[in-house]
Amino acid sequence: MAGHERNDEQFVPYIDHDVASHHVKSVSFRVYDDAELRKLCVKQLHDSETFDCLGHATSGGLYDLELGTFVLLF
Repeated sequence: MAGHERNDEQFVPYIDHDVASHHVKSVSFRVYDDAELRKLCVKQLHDSETFDCLGHATSGGLYDLELGTFVLLF
C-alpha cells in the first residue's frame, strides 16, 4: 500500500514529519439572502478588449477572471 507501512499486529500510517500539517479548527455555513446573492453573481463588463497584448484576460472584459475559469482552444 503506497504511503503506508504495515506492522504485523496493527496498521500504522506513514507520517512525514518534515511536511507541515494544518488542522481545521472550525467550519461554518450560511445562506445568502437575495440581495447578497445578486451582488455576488453580477459582474459589469466595460472593456471591449478581451485580452491584452500579452494574451492575458483584461479586467472588465468578456474573459475577466472574476467570472471564473475558462479554457481557450486555439
